[in-house]
Amino acid sequence: MLAVEPASATDIIIEELVYTSERSGFMSLCLARRSGVPFISSIQAVPTSDDLYSKMGSNETFRLVARVSYGVNDEDGILLVDDHYERIWKSATTPPNCNNVAASPDFESPENNPPPSVLENAIESVNVSSPIILTVDFPKSSSSSQSAYFVLYFTEVADIFGQNNRTIDIFIDSVLMSTITTTVRNCTVVTLFPVDIKGSRANVTLAAANSPTNLPPLISAMEVFTKVIATGGVAGSNGPSQFTFLSSVLMICVSVLVNLL
Repeated sequence: MLAVEPASATDIIIEELVYTSERSGFMSLCLARRSGVPFISSIQAVPTSDDLYSKMGSNETFRLVARVSYGVNDEDGILLVDDHYERIWKSATTPPNCNNVAASPDFESPENNPPPSVLENAIESVNVSSPIILTVDFPKSSSSSQSAYFVLYFTEVADIFGQNNRTIDIFIDSVLMSTITTTVRNCTVVTLFPVDIKGSRANVTLAAANSPTNLPPLISAMEVFTKVIATGGVAGSNGPSQFTFLSSVLMICVSVLVNLL
């Protein structure tokens, strides 16, 4: 179960869930009252390929926290991209120690099928000794920690020559999670799960690893989810499953216009 808490009477709230099912069937959504009268404006359900977000287990639900495309300056924040699954990508403010750079997109359908236009840009640190620090704010949770799912996308700059690929250390809250080496004209995708997040904020740090190329870190895009802990009487029920749809991963975009008056 997840809670939707609008900040004002005019907020438009978009919630995206990803659910994995091994069977075909149907899915039910329930809006439960916590205060006021529950209602919803629209629901969009998109069936996806079986290999989307491959570390999400069967019958597990994940809530989108952030989906960010870096290196793009957009005043509206929401990018109009041709996403096969109609995912919403947002731009982010470039950190002060980074530059926006053009990147060489990967047209060979990288993992999770990010739109090529998202991979055409990146942010790059101004020098090799200056790490990129990205802050992720998580929704409130009744538990002391949350299980998070991170996906990071790296595409090399468009004017890089030769095979001088860079090596990057990935830290989350000062813990080394992975070390990757980029490849020219190829998107390097890193999935980190489960990541135990304590509190409402996490810092993702990208630092140049020891490498003879001596190139600074960069990143093109990032997605972050939290695992939703199911509540209620669904688990263990003798009746048909209430959360099955197509034999694939299901992405649900729920748009709610909240009126608190």
